[in-house]
Amino acid sequence: MRIIKDTNIRCAKCGACTVVCPVYKASGGKEAYSARGKKHLAGIPEFMQPTPAFEDIFAKCLLCGACTKACPRGIDVTQEVIRARSGFSRFYGEHGFEKYLARTALHHREVLGVARIAGRAAADLLSKRLPPKSGLRLRLAMFETQPQVIVSPAAPPLTFPAGAQKLSYFPGCSAEFLYPEIVEACRTVFAHFHMVLEIPEGLGCCGLAVHAAGDTEGARMLARGNIAALERNDYPILVSCGSCFAHLSHYRQLFADEPDWLRRAEQVCGRLVEMSQFLDSLLHAEGERCAPLGSGRKFRVFYHDPCHLRNDLNITREPRRILNGLAGVELLELPDGPQCCGQGGLFHLGAPRLAAIIRDDLAGKVLALQPDIITSTCSGCLMQWKTAVSAADSSVQVLHLAEFLQMYFPR
Repeated sequence: MRIIKDTNIRCAKCGACTVVCPVYKASGGKEAYSARGKKHLAGIPEFMQPTPAFEDIFAKCLLCGACTKACPRGIDVTQEVIRARSGFSRFYGEHGFEKYLARTALHHREVLGVARIAGRAAADLLSKRLPPKSGLRLRLAMFETQPQVIVSPAAPPLTFPAGAQKLSYFPGCSAEFLYPEIVEACRTVFAHFHMVLEIPEGLGCCGLAVHAAGDTEGARMLARGNIAALERNDYPILVSCGSCFAHLSHYRQLFADEPDWLRRAEQVCGRLVEMSQFLDSLLHAEGERCAPLGSGRKFRVFYHDPCHLRNDLNITREPRRILNGLAGVELLELPDGPQCCGQGGLFHLGAPRLAAIIRDDLAGKVLALQPDIITSTCSGCLMQWKTAVSAADSSVQVLHLAEFLQMYFPR
Protein backbone atom coordinates (compact mmCIF):
# COMPACT_ATOMS: atom_id res chain seq x y z
CA MET A 1 0.00 0.00 0.00
CA ARG A 2 1.52 3.32 -1.04
CA ILE A 3 1.20 5.82 1.79
CA ILE A 4 1.71 9.16 0.06
CA LYS A 5 -0.14 9.89 -3.13
CA ASP A 6 2.09 10.53 -6.13
CA THR A 7 2.12 14.10 -7.43
CA ASN A 8 3.56 15.69 -10.53
CA ILE A 9 5.60 18.03 -8.38
CA ARG A 10 9.00 16.75 -7.32
CA CYS A 11 10.90 18.05 -4.32
CA ALA A 12 13.94 20.08 -5.40
CA LYS A 13 15.63 19.33 -2.06
CA CYS A 14 16.48 23.02 -1.81
CA GLY A 15 16.07 23.14 1.97
CA ALA A 16 13.62 26.06 2.07
CA CYS A 17 11.36 23.93 4.28
CA THR A 18 14.09 23.16 6.81
CA VAL A 19 14.72 26.85 7.44
CA VAL A 20 11.14 27.45 8.58
CA CYS A 21 10.28 24.09 10.20
CA PRO A 22 9.94 24.44 13.99
CA VAL A 23 10.25 20.68 14.55
CA TYR A 24 13.41 20.39 12.45
CA LYS A 25 15.05 23.16 14.45
CA ALA A 26 13.83 21.90 17.84
CA SER A 27 15.13 18.38 17.07
CA GLY A 28 18.62 19.71 16.44
CA GLY A 29 18.33 19.32 12.67
CA LYS A 30 16.97 15.78 12.22
CA GLU A 31 16.40 15.54 8.50
CA ALA A 32 13.59 12.98 8.81
CA TYR A 33 11.45 15.55 10.64
CA SER A 34 11.67 18.12 7.84
CA ALA A 35 9.28 18.20 4.91
CA ARG A 36 12.18 17.38 2.61
CA GLY A 37 13.05 14.35 4.72
CA LYS A 38 9.50 13.08 4.78
CA LYS A 39 9.20 13.41 1.00
CA HIS A 40 12.42 11.44 0.60
CA LEU A 41 11.40 8.67 3.00
CA ALA A 42 8.01 8.33 1.35
CA GLY A 43 9.69 7.38 -1.92
CA ILE A 44 11.81 4.57 -0.47
CA PRO A 45 10.21 1.11 -0.95
CA GLU A 46 11.01 0.04 2.63
CA PHE A 47 8.86 2.89 3.91
CA MET A 48 5.82 2.21 1.76
CA GLN A 49 4.22 0.27 4.63
CA PRO A 50 3.40 2.18 7.83
CA THR A 51 5.89 0.71 10.31
CA PRO A 52 5.97 2.18 13.85
CA ALA A 53 9.15 4.09 12.95
CA PHE A 54 7.52 5.51 9.83
CA GLU A 55 4.39 6.49 11.76
CA ASP A 56 6.41 8.25 14.45
CA ILE A 57 8.32 10.31 11.88
CA PHE A 58 5.09 11.49 10.30
CA ALA A 59 3.59 12.12 13.74
CA LYS A 60 6.40 14.65 14.35
CA CYS A 61 4.72 17.40 12.31
CA LEU A 62 2.82 20.43 13.60
CA LEU A 63 0.91 20.87 10.31
CA CYS A 64 1.66 24.57 10.78
CA GLY A 65 1.96 25.06 7.02
CA ALA A 66 5.26 26.96 7.15
CA CYS A 67 6.94 24.50 4.78
CA THR A 68 4.07 24.64 2.28
CA LYS A 69 4.20 28.44 2.31
CA ALA A 70 7.98 28.44 1.82
CA CYS A 71 8.16 25.73 -0.87
CA PRO A 72 9.19 27.33 -4.20
CA ARG A 73 7.43 24.53 -6.08
CA GLY A 74 4.19 24.85 -4.13
CA ILE A 75 4.17 21.32 -2.70
CA ASP A 76 1.30 21.00 -0.21
CA VAL A 77 3.27 19.14 2.43
CA THR A 78 0.56 19.37 5.09
CA GLN A 79 -1.95 17.52 2.93
CA GLU A 80 0.64 14.87 2.08
CA VAL A 81 1.30 14.29 5.77
CA ILE A 82 -2.44 13.97 6.43
CA ARG A 83 -2.74 11.48 3.57
CA ALA A 84 0.12 9.49 5.06
CA ARG A 85 -1.57 9.40 8.46
CA SER A 86 -4.76 8.04 6.90
CA GLY A 87 -3.02 4.66 6.63
CA PHE A 88 -1.80 4.62 10.22
CA SER A 89 -3.14 2.87 13.30
CA ARG A 90 -5.43 4.82 15.66
CA PHE A 91 -2.57 5.10 18.17
CA TYR A 92 0.16 6.18 15.75
CA GLY A 93 3.35 7.78 16.98
CA GLU A 94 4.80 8.44 20.41
CA HIS A 95 2.07 9.05 23.02
CA GLY A 96 -0.47 7.89 20.44
CA PHE A 97 -2.95 6.74 23.09
CA GLU A 98 -3.10 10.22 24.66
CA LYS A 99 -3.85 11.76 21.27
CA TYR A 100 -6.51 9.15 20.62
CA LEU A 101 -8.22 9.95 23.92
CA ALA A 102 -8.16 13.68 23.10
CA ARG A 103 -9.73 13.08 19.68
CA THR A 104 -12.38 10.89 21.29
CA ALA A 105 -13.19 13.65 23.77
CA LEU A 106 -13.87 16.03 20.88
CA HIS A 107 -16.68 13.71 19.76
CA HIS A 108 -18.17 14.04 23.28
CA ARG A 109 -17.57 17.70 24.01
CA GLU A 110 -19.53 17.78 27.26
CA VAL A 111 -16.49 16.03 28.79
CA LEU A 112 -14.59 19.28 28.32
CA GLY A 113 -17.03 21.12 30.56
CA VAL A 114 -16.38 18.61 33.34
CA ALA A 115 -12.63 19.00 32.78
CA ARG A 116 -12.97 22.79 33.15
CA ILE A 117 -14.76 22.55 36.49
CA ALA A 118 -12.30 20.00 37.90
CA GLY A 119 -9.25 21.68 36.37
CA ARG A 120 -10.07 25.15 37.66
CA ALA A 121 -10.74 23.83 41.16
CA ALA A 122 -7.40 22.01 41.16
CA ALA A 123 -5.57 25.01 39.69
CA ASP A 124 -6.97 27.38 42.33
CA LEU A 125 -5.96 24.95 45.07
CA LEU A 126 -2.56 23.73 43.90
CA SER A 127 -0.96 25.66 41.07
CA LYS A 128 0.61 28.51 43.07
CA ARG A 129 1.98 26.05 45.62
CA LEU A 130 3.89 24.04 43.03
CA PRO A 131 7.31 24.85 41.51
CA PRO A 132 7.11 26.64 38.10
CA LYS A 133 8.56 23.63 36.24
CA SER A 134 6.36 21.07 38.02
CA GLY A 135 4.65 18.84 35.48
CA LEU A 136 1.37 19.06 37.36
CA ARG A 137 1.54 22.87 37.53
CA LEU A 138 2.16 23.07 33.78
CA ARG A 139 -0.84 20.83 33.14
CA LEU A 140 -3.02 22.95 35.39
CA ALA A 141 -1.81 26.23 33.86
CA MET A 142 -4.40 26.06 31.09
CA PHE A 143 -7.15 26.15 33.75
CA GLU A 144 -5.83 29.05 35.83
CA THR A 145 -8.26 31.96 36.08
CA GLN A 146 -6.87 35.19 34.65
CA PRO A 147 -7.33 38.32 36.79
CA GLN A 148 -9.31 41.14 35.20
CA VAL A 149 -7.19 43.64 33.29
CA ILE A 150 -9.31 46.48 34.61
CA VAL A 151 -11.72 45.99 37.48
CA SER A 152 -14.99 47.76 36.67
CA PRO A 153 -18.49 47.71 38.15
CA ALA A 154 -20.70 44.77 37.27
CA ALA A 155 -21.83 45.11 33.66
CA PRO A 156 -25.55 45.47 32.99
CA PRO A 157 -27.35 42.77 31.02
CA LEU A 158 -26.94 42.96 27.26
CA THR A 159 -29.75 44.83 25.55
CA PHE A 160 -30.31 45.29 21.84
CA PRO A 161 -32.35 47.73 19.78
CA ALA A 162 -35.13 46.46 17.56
CA GLY A 163 -33.73 45.23 14.30
CA ALA A 164 -30.28 44.36 15.72
CA GLN A 165 -28.27 42.25 13.29
CA LYS A 166 -28.04 38.56 14.13
CA LEU A 167 -24.91 36.47 13.61
CA SER A 168 -24.56 32.72 13.86
CA TYR A 169 -21.67 32.10 16.20
CA PHE A 170 -19.21 29.19 15.99
CA PRO A 171 -17.14 29.52 19.19
CA GLY A 172 -15.21 26.25 18.93
CA CYS A 173 -14.94 23.53 21.56
CA SER A 174 -12.46 25.32 23.83
CA ALA A 175 -14.40 28.57 24.09
CA GLU A 176 -17.75 26.87 24.51
CA PHE A 177 -16.68 24.38 27.17
CA LEU A 178 -13.24 25.25 28.59
CA TYR A 179 -13.22 29.05 28.39
CA PRO A 180 -16.82 30.35 28.38
CA GLU A 181 -15.44 33.81 29.22
CA ILE A 182 -14.35 34.02 25.56
CA VAL A 183 -17.96 33.54 24.46
CA GLU A 184 -19.14 36.28 26.81
CA ALA A 185 -16.37 38.61 25.67
CA CYS A 186 -17.38 38.12 22.03
CA ARG A 187 -21.01 38.83 22.90
CA THR A 188 -19.95 42.05 24.66
CA VAL A 189 -17.70 43.27 21.84
CA PHE A 190 -20.26 42.75 19.10
CA ALA A 191 -23.13 44.06 21.23
CA HIS A 192 -21.31 47.41 20.96
CA PHE A 193 -22.12 47.24 17.24
CA HIS A 194 -25.73 46.15 17.93
CA MET A 195 -25.07 42.57 16.84
CA VAL A 196 -26.52 39.51 18.55
CA LEU A 197 -24.54 36.26 18.60
CA GLU A 198 -26.57 33.05 18.43
CA ILE A 199 -24.93 29.63 18.81
CA PRO A 200 -26.97 27.20 16.65
CA GLU A 201 -28.11 23.99 18.28
CA GLY A 202 -26.34 20.89 17.07
CA LEU A 203 -22.86 22.34 16.54
CA GLY A 204 -19.95 19.99 17.16
CA CYS A 205 -16.19 20.05 16.91
CA CYS A 206 -14.99 21.62 13.66
CA GLY A 207 -13.06 18.40 12.96
CA LEU A 208 -9.55 19.82 12.61
CA ALA A 209 -7.87 17.40 15.05
CA VAL A 210 -9.65 14.40 13.55
CA HIS A 211 -8.74 15.43 10.01
CA ALA A 212 -5.12 16.07 11.02
CA ALA A 213 -4.93 12.47 12.24
CA GLY A 214 -5.85 11.26 8.76
CA ASP A 215 -9.42 10.28 9.69
CA THR A 216 -11.09 11.88 6.69
CA GLU A 217 -14.40 10.09 7.17
CA GLY A 218 -14.53 11.13 10.82
CA ALA A 219 -13.85 14.71 9.76
CA ARG A 220 -16.65 14.52 7.17
CA MET A 221 -19.07 13.21 9.78
CA LEU A 222 -18.38 16.19 12.03
CA ALA A 223 -18.57 18.57 9.07
CA ARG A 224 -21.97 17.23 8.00
CA GLY A 225 -23.36 17.87 11.48
CA ASN A 226 -22.03 21.42 11.54
CA ILE A 227 -23.27 22.20 8.04
CA ALA A 228 -26.76 20.96 8.95
CA ALA A 229 -26.75 23.12 12.11
CA LEU A 230 -25.51 26.22 10.32
CA GLU A 231 -28.04 25.86 7.49
CA ARG A 232 -30.92 26.62 9.85
CA ASN A 233 -30.55 30.32 9.13
CA ASP A 234 -28.78 32.51 6.59
CA TYR A 235 -26.93 34.84 9.00
CA PRO A 236 -23.21 35.52 8.64
CA ILE A 237 -21.25 32.93 10.65
CA LEU A 238 -18.81 34.52 13.09
CA VAL A 239 -15.85 32.32 14.10
CA SER A 240 -13.69 33.47 17.02
CA CYS A 241 -11.06 30.68 16.89
CA GLY A 242 -8.45 31.04 14.17
CA SER A 243 -7.85 27.29 13.78
CA CYS A 244 -11.58 26.52 13.63
CA PHE A 245 -12.04 29.21 10.98
CA ALA A 246 -9.25 27.77 8.84
CA HIS A 247 -10.69 24.27 8.98
CA LEU A 248 -14.28 25.39 8.39
CA SER A 249 -13.01 27.27 5.34
CA HIS A 250 -11.73 23.97 3.96
CA TYR A 251 -15.02 22.08 4.18
CA ARG A 252 -15.22 22.43 0.40
CA GLN A 253 -12.13 20.25 0.01
CA LEU A 254 -13.55 17.59 2.34
CA PHE A 255 -16.53 17.10 0.03
CA ALA A 256 -14.82 17.54 -3.32
CA ASP A 257 -16.13 14.08 -4.41
CA GLU A 258 -19.65 14.47 -2.98
CA PRO A 259 -21.57 16.99 -5.15
CA ASP A 260 -24.59 17.44 -2.85
CA TRP A 261 -22.51 18.03 0.26
CA LEU A 262 -20.05 20.13 -1.70
CA ARG A 263 -22.86 22.48 -2.70
CA ARG A 264 -24.02 22.75 0.91
CA ALA A 265 -20.46 23.23 2.17
CA GLU A 266 -19.85 26.03 -0.34
CA GLN A 267 -22.98 27.85 0.83
CA VAL A 268 -21.87 27.65 4.46
CA CYS A 269 -18.27 28.60 3.65
CA GLY A 270 -19.53 31.65 1.80
CA ARG A 271 -21.08 32.95 5.03
CA LEU A 272 -18.00 32.52 7.27
CA VAL A 273 -16.43 35.62 8.81
CA GLU A 274 -13.25 35.53 10.89
CA MET A 275 -13.52 37.62 14.03
CA SER A 276 -10.55 39.97 13.57
CA GLN A 277 -11.31 40.57 9.88
CA PHE A 278 -14.95 41.31 10.59
CA LEU A 279 -14.23 43.59 13.53
CA ASP A 280 -11.56 45.42 11.55
CA SER A 281 -14.07 46.09 8.77
CA LEU A 282 -16.61 47.42 11.30
CA LEU A 283 -14.08 49.76 12.88
CA HIS A 284 -12.86 50.95 9.48
CA ALA A 285 -16.43 51.67 8.38
CA GLU A 286 -17.16 53.68 11.52
CA GLY A 287 -13.75 55.35 11.73
CA GLU A 288 -13.79 54.55 15.42
CA ARG A 289 -10.84 54.94 17.76
CA CYS A 290 -11.42 53.50 21.20
CA ALA A 291 -10.13 54.58 24.58
CA PRO A 292 -9.92 52.12 27.48
CA LEU A 293 -12.21 52.23 30.43
CA GLY A 294 -10.76 53.30 33.73
CA SER A 295 -7.83 55.65 34.22
CA GLY A 296 -6.28 55.65 30.77
CA ARG A 297 -3.87 52.83 31.58
CA LYS A 298 -1.31 51.90 28.90
CA PHE A 299 -0.68 48.33 27.77
CA ARG A 300 2.26 46.67 26.05
CA VAL A 301 0.58 43.98 23.96
CA PHE A 302 2.05 41.08 22.00
CA TYR A 303 -0.25 39.53 19.40
CA HIS A 304 0.54 35.91 18.56
CA ASP A 305 -0.34 34.84 15.01
CA PRO A 306 -2.07 31.43 14.83
CA CYS A 307 -0.18 29.41 12.21
CA HIS A 308 -3.37 28.49 10.35
CA LEU A 309 -4.25 32.15 9.87
CA ARG A 310 -0.68 33.27 9.12
CA ASN A 311 0.53 30.52 6.79
CA ASP A 312 -2.69 29.25 5.28
CA LEU A 313 -5.00 32.26 5.01
CA ASN A 314 -2.61 35.21 5.36
CA ILE A 315 -4.75 36.89 8.03
CA THR A 316 -2.13 38.95 9.88
CA ARG A 317 -2.83 42.64 9.26
CA GLU A 318 -6.37 42.92 10.61
CA PRO A 319 -5.71 42.05 14.28
CA ARG A 320 -2.73 44.41 14.27
CA ARG A 321 -4.80 47.24 12.78
CA ILE A 322 -7.36 46.73 15.55
CA LEU A 323 -4.75 46.82 18.30
CA ASN A 324 -2.88 49.76 16.80
CA GLY A 325 -6.15 51.69 16.75
CA LEU A 326 -6.67 51.33 20.49
CA ALA A 327 -5.65 54.27 22.66
CA GLY A 328 -2.96 53.36 25.17
CA VAL A 329 -1.82 50.18 23.37
CA GLU A 330 1.79 49.67 22.31
CA LEU A 331 1.91 46.70 19.93
CA LEU A 332 5.08 44.63 20.28
CA GLU A 333 6.69 42.59 17.48
CA LEU A 334 9.50 40.05 17.32
CA PRO A 335 12.49 41.27 15.27
CA ASP A 336 12.54 38.07 13.17
CA GLY A 337 8.78 37.88 12.71
CA PRO A 338 6.09 35.52 14.07
CA GLN A 339 6.86 31.98 15.23
CA CYS A 340 4.87 28.84 15.95
CA CYS A 341 4.11 28.25 19.64
CA GLY A 342 4.47 24.44 19.38
CA GLN A 343 0.90 23.53 20.31
CA GLY A 344 -0.04 22.18 16.89
CA GLY A 345 -3.48 20.81 17.75
CA LEU A 346 -2.51 17.58 19.50
CA PHE A 347 1.22 17.79 18.71
CA HIS A 348 1.96 18.97 22.26
CA LEU A 349 0.47 15.70 23.54
CA GLY A 350 2.23 13.46 21.02
CA ALA A 351 5.64 15.13 21.17
CA PRO A 352 5.77 16.96 24.51
CA ARG A 353 9.57 17.40 24.58
CA LEU A 354 9.75 18.98 21.13
CA ALA A 355 6.63 21.07 21.80
CA ALA A 356 8.19 22.41 25.00
CA ILE A 357 11.42 23.37 23.20
CA ILE A 358 9.46 25.28 20.55
CA ARG A 359 7.23 26.86 23.21
CA ASP A 360 10.02 28.00 25.50
CA ASP A 361 12.14 29.37 22.66
CA LEU A 362 9.29 31.63 21.57
CA ALA A 363 8.30 32.53 25.13
CA GLY A 364 11.83 33.62 25.97
CA LYS A 365 11.89 36.03 23.04
CA VAL A 366 8.44 37.43 23.72
CA LEU A 367 8.83 37.83 27.50
CA ALA A 368 12.07 39.70 26.87
CA LEU A 369 9.91 42.39 25.22
CA GLN A 370 8.20 42.87 28.62
CA PRO A 371 4.57 42.67 27.50
CA ASP A 372 1.65 43.22 29.83
CA ILE A 373 -0.69 41.14 27.68
CA ILE A 374 -0.20 38.23 25.27
CA THR A 375 -3.20 37.74 23.03
CA SER A 376 -4.30 35.56 20.13
CA THR A 377 -7.47 34.17 18.58
CA CYS A 378 -6.56 30.47 18.51
CA SER A 379 -7.74 28.52 21.54
CA GLY A 380 -4.91 26.00 21.20
CA CYS A 381 -2.28 28.73 21.04
CA LEU A 382 -3.79 30.35 24.14
CA MET A 383 -3.48 27.05 26.04
CA GLN A 384 0.16 26.79 25.00
CA TRP A 385 0.85 30.38 26.02
CA LYS A 386 -0.73 29.85 29.44
CA THR A 387 1.63 26.91 29.92
CA ALA A 388 4.60 28.93 28.63
CA VAL A 389 3.95 31.80 31.03
CA SER A 390 3.59 29.38 33.94
CA ALA A 391 6.82 27.58 33.01
CA ALA A 392 8.61 30.94 32.98
CA ASP A 393 7.03 31.86 36.35
CA SER A 394 5.78 35.05 34.74
CA SER A 395 2.76 37.17 35.69
CA VAL A 396 2.02 38.25 32.09
CA GLN A 397 -1.65 37.78 31.26
CA VAL A 398 -2.77 35.58 28.37
CA LEU A 399 -6.12 36.61 26.89
CA HIS A 400 -8.18 35.89 23.82
CA LEU A 401 -8.32 38.99 21.63
CA ALA A 402 -12.02 39.43 22.44
CA GLU A 403 -11.30 39.30 26.18
CA PHE A 404 -8.82 42.14 25.83
CA LEU A 405 -11.04 44.15 23.51
CA GLN A 406 -14.17 43.99 25.62
CA MET A 407 -12.98 46.80 27.90
CA TYR A 408 -12.75 49.07 24.86
CA PHE A 409 -16.30 48.23 23.77
CA PRO A 410 -18.54 48.69 26.82
CA ARG A 411 -22.07 47.34 26.77
